[in-house]
Amino acid sequence: MPYRPRELVVRAREAAARLLATLDHNEMVPRFLDMYAAENRRPGRADQPAHYRDQLETIRREALLAMVLRAEAALPTRLQVRVTVRETKQRPKPKKGKKSAKAKRAKKKNARKPGMDLAIPLLDLFREEFFVALGQALRWTDEDAQAFWHDLEWYESLTANEPRRPARRAIASGPFVDRTALLLDPSLMEQARRAAAKFQLELNAAADRVLRGVFSRRRAN
Repeated sequence: MPYRPRELVVRAREAAARLLATLDHNEMVPRFLDMYAAENRRPGRADQPAHYRDQLETIRREALLAMVLRAEAALPTRLQVRVTVRETKQRPKPKKGKKSAKAKRAKKKNARKPGMDLAIPLLDLFREEFFVALGQALRWTDEDAQAFWHDLEWYESLTANEPRRPARRAIASGPFVDRTALLLDPSLMEQARRAAAKFQLELNAAADRVLRGVFSRRRAN
């Protein structure tokens, strides 16, 4: 049975809150940086505090991009819908709790296109509420939101072109690994890439747990 709109709104906002809580309250990025510095005898927070703060901020943003991309990819399965049209993904601007008129018009336009099935309105509604809640929590400006969506779409396009690897050789790779390695330790790229790849697997698992918890049971909303 499809989710009702109110159910999707509640779950989308909960997913955004849980994703940020998992990343920040569990201190995933600080633990990653501290572990890398300790294991590889590189400067850490005590040695170069200003550099550490810059690393923490930039790699946190990359980590959030990776987790959001992972969550978005799992949405059709969690919503139990089949996607037949891919290019309908809409990411509205989070304007102080209100949905932009542009986003509303885009969603209505998508709903009228031939060939659209039930998946598209469900996915659009979830994504709309998710990004509004995320933007509110992070206090995004319009410029912040546009920059994040631009990078997310870039992540998505590069990830889609990644060659599939056998399960026994599945090692994370792609834009998160490359960008994080460059931010982490450009003088030792291969070493940094291995650490970033391991961290991405941890982020993927965390994002999976968030969505699993959000959709774990049907609740009356």
